[in-house]
Amino acid sequence: MDKTLQTICNMLQSPDGMRRCAAAMVIAELRPKQDVVIKALGASLKDANQLLTRYVLEAFEALDSRAVVPYVLPLLEAPETETKLRAAAIIARTGGENVASLRDQFAKANPQQKRVLVDILARIHNRDAMQLILDALFDPDFELVKEACQAVRRHIVDATPKNQVALHKQVATFMTSARAKKNDRVLTSCLLLIGYIGAPDARKILLKYTTSRNLGYIRRNALIGLKGLQYTGAAVNQISSQMLKYLAEPDYQNIVQNALDIIEKLPLGKTYDAQWRKLLKSKHPSVRAFATRKLASNDNAASNRLMMTLLAHPDTQVSEIAAGALARHKSATKLLLAALARERKSEPAWRLAKILKPHSPAVDRKTLKKFVALAERAIQDGDQRYETLLYFLRNIDPKLADNVYREVGLKYKKARKWAKAVDCLKQVLRSEASDAELRFELSVCNVKQSAKDLTPHLRAEDQALRGFQALLPDKGFKLFDRLKKEKALEAADLSYIGFHFSEGTGEEQKFGRKILEYVAKRWSKTKEGKAAKNKLKLPPRSQSITPTPVPHASVED
Repeated sequence: MDKTLQTICNMLQSPDGMRRCAAAMVIAELRPKQDVVIKALGASLKDANQLLTRYVLEAFEALDSRAVVPYVLPLLEAPETETKLRAAAIIARTGGENVASLRDQFAKANPQQKRVLVDILARIHNRDAMQLILDALFDPDFELVKEACQAVRRHIVDATPKNQVALHKQVATFMTSARAKKNDRVLTSCLLLIGYIGAPDARKILLKYTTSRNLGYIRRNALIGLKGLQYTGAAVNQISSQMLKYLAEPDYQNIVQNALDIIEKLPLGKTYDAQWRKLLKSKHPSVRAFATRKLASNDNAASNRLMMTLLAHPDTQVSEIAAGALARHKSATKLLLAALARERKSEPAWRLAKILKPHSPAVDRKTLKKFVALAERAIQDGDQRYETLLYFLRNIDPKLADNVYREVGLKYKKARKWAKAVDCLKQVLRSEASDAELRFELSVCNVKQSAKDLTPHLRAEDQALRGFQALLPDKGFKLFDRLKKEKALEAADLSYIGFHFSEGTGEEQKFGRKILEYVAKRWSKTKEGKAAKNKLKLPPRSQSITPTPVPHASVED
C-alpha cells in the first residue's frame, strides 16, 4: 500500500471527526481494492457518529466488495432507518454468496431484525434466498409473513426475466409440497408470491385457485395475485370470461371486488357493451357503477340515450356517473335540450340545466329563442320551472335572463299588474343590464301601486319617488317629457309626483312645479287639477297650507 493510501487510512483513526469523514469520502472516490482499506473503514464504524457512518457506507457501496458484509451486518440493528436501509442494500448487492451468513443471522434474529433480513433476501433473486423467504412463511409471526410477501413485491422488478421464471418455478413447486399443502396460510402467501413475480405461467396456476371449489380466503389471494399480472391477446378474453362470472357471487369483499379490480384493468372493447348492460342490474353497487362507467365511455347516440334513462336510476352513484358523462359528451346536447324543454318537474329540470352548462357554447340562436319564450311563459303562468330556465339561459348569456325579466315585466305593466311588473323589473335593476329606461319603467309601476301618502317621512321612503329622483339629474333622459307621454300615469300619479318635488329645492322644486302646472292645465276641472293650482299659488317651500291629499288608487294584483 502506498504512502498516500496509508495516510488516508490513518486519517480514519483521527480524533478529528471531520478528517475521518474526509478520509471516507476520498476512499469512495478512489475506490482502492486493498483489504486493508476495508478493514480500516470497518474499524472506524465502532465509534462512528451518524454522519461518519453515512460516509463509510457510501465508501462501502463504491468498493462493491463482499468483504464489507461482516462490517455492515451489525448495522441492520441501527436505530436510524436510513442507516438500516443502506446497510441492507449493500448486503443485498454482494449477491448470493452471503445467503449462508444471512441464514445464520435469521436463526438468531428478533422479529424486527427478521423483517429487515427478508427485505435483503428479496433483493438477491436467487434460489437460496427465495428458499429462506419460503421457509419464513411458516413463521407464527403473521406480520413477518406479510413483510416477506411485500418485500418480494417491492424488489422483483429488479430481477431479470430469467430469474423471474426460475423463482416462479421454485414457488410453484414449493406450493405442491406436502408441507405447504398442510398449511393454508403458506398456500395463500404463495399465491401472492406467484402473482407478484408475474411469470407467464402465473395466470394458469392462479385461475385454478379462484374457482368455487376453493375456500373463500384462498380464492381471495388467488384473485389478488391475478391483479398484479398483465394480460394481452387471448388471455384478455379468457380472464374476463372467468371474472365476469364471479361478479354475481354474494361474497363482495373477497370475490366480487377483486374480480372487478381485474376486469377494470383489462382492455375490453365495445363487444362487451351487452355484458355491461346486464351488470346494470347487479345487486352490488360498485358493479353497477363500473358498468355505467364502461357504457358512459362512448360518446354516441346509443350511449347517450342510455345515460338519459340512467339519470332516473335509483342508485345515486349510477345516476351521477350518467350525469357526468352527458355533461362531457358533445353529441348529447340535442337530447339534453329536448329533455329540458319538455320536463315539467322542478328537480329533474334543475339537474338537466346543470348538466347542460358545459354545452352552453353549442346552443344555437333558434334554440335560445325557444327557451326564452318558454321562460317568459313559465313566469306568467306561475310555473316554478322559470327559475330553472333562467339559470340555463344565464349560463349561456346573463343578458338573456335579464331580457326575459324585462319583457315579462313590461307585459305585466301593460296588463296593469303593477306588483308583478315590479317583481320582474327589480330583477334587472340588480344586474348590469340596468339602465335609465328600466329604472323609469320600474318607477312608473311603483308609483301606480304607491299609497301616495303626502306625509313627508312616508314620501321619503317611497321607491317610486326615489327612482324618479335618481333619473332627474340625467340630462340625457328627458324625465318630464317621458312622464307626460306615459299613458299609464293619471292625474293622481302626476299630482303626487309634482307635489313631492315641489317641496324640494333647486332643480327638483322647478321640476315639481312644472309637473303641477301640467296637471293644473290638463285636468283643470278635476280635484287633482284644483289641488295643483292651489299648491302653485303658495310661495316656494311654503308649508302654510296643506294640499288636499290625493285618494289612494286601487292596486291591481
